[in-house]
Amino acid sequence: MNDKLDEAKRMIPKAPQRVVTIEDDAALAAFVAGLADRDWIAVDTEFLRERTYYPKLCLVQIADTDHIGLIDVLALSDLTPLAGLLTDARVRKVFHSAEQDLEVLYQSFGTMPAPIFDTQVAAPLLGFDDQMGYARLVEALLDKKLPKGHTRTDWSHRPLPDGALDYAADDVRYLAVAYPMLRETLAAADRLDWLAGDFERMVEPDRFDVDTRAAWRRIKAWNRLAPVAQQVLAELADWREREAMAADRPRRWILADAPLIAIAESQPTRDIDLADTPDLPVRTLERHGDALLNCVARGLTRPAEVLDPNAGPPDEATRRRIKTGMRALARAAEAADIPPAAVASRADVAAIVAGRRDGRLLRGWRAEVAGRAVVEAVESARTDAARGC
Repeated sequence: MNDKLDEAKRMIPKAPQRVVTIEDDAALAAFVAGLADRDWIAVDTEFLRERTYYPKLCLVQIADTDHIGLIDVLALSDLTPLAGLLTDARVRKVFHSAEQDLEVLYQSFGTMPAPIFDTQVAAPLLGFDDQMGYARLVEALLDKKLPKGHTRTDWSHRPLPDGALDYAADDVRYLAVAYPMLRETLAAADRLDWLAGDFERMVEPDRFDVDTRAAWRRIKAWNRLAPVAQQVLAELADWREREAMAADRPRRWILADAPLIAIAESQPTRDIDLADTPDLPVRTLERHGDALLNCVARGLTRPAEVLDPNAGPPDEATRRRIKTGMRALARAAEAADIPPAAVASRADVAAIVAGRRDGRLLRGWRAEVAGRAVVEAVESARTDAARGC
């Protein structure tokens, strides 16, 4: 594997240098038209979400092998050509760590960019670390050290600070070089097709459709509550999520976690009791007091059950089987020269121990590399335990 990668490094193509900033609709249409015959483009986004529920798209960077376009979304009135390019099935969109980019593009255009390639997902199949950052990958592949800075830039501000556009351009400049290297090396190792299923699942729209009924999962301390309080919390979290979405404001601006948990615990039924909630802002009480009391009332009518019975710590026997499965995963991943974390997580192994056979570890290349070995190890441990070995 390393030999194939070293060979690819000896033929590193030149990075695109020509950069154009696109600030009017005609320029966008012309830029997109020039990419119509490309097989792939490198894509990155800059956005802001500190003051909103939904991420606010500010800049889209696109590169091919020759040039880079910095698309100032905030300056444009017609983004139809951009949306068309990103959803064109003939053009593969290359990202690094695509999750947040896909979310902001889906929320902005109502449709998912596809097909895609994610260099962060692909790199571990060539022996790189799992979840490797863009700068580290560029340095490892291209021996190019990217300057740090602008990670806290307010991309909605105009004009942008000095150096910000150069920083944004670099995010696709070297991605356009790294992608062909990774693709060709994976193809030579017969691993390129392994990624198809992963990339298809990454662009399933329901991954980014919010289920407000499951909003309680975002609250870290939910499982410390009594079952009745958990049910009240689920109603409160559902309400808060819907309010945040409707107002397009961060959920913490609607109501922070601490008072949400306090209400779930105290379960007030009157305004005067609700007013005693620690850290509950007076303005929130005035605006949403009735809604909060209604959430409590609905929660108290629900069955007093734990929200997720499987969320607690496993018993000793289960922990031993998970440990056995993790050892099998590590051995199989090492044999394939892939970081174990890129193959599966502890939660994936725990699902197999629990008897589930529908997880990602038993699909596609993961099943071939490690999934079957993990199942065999877990079942063997279960049999040995039953025999008293």
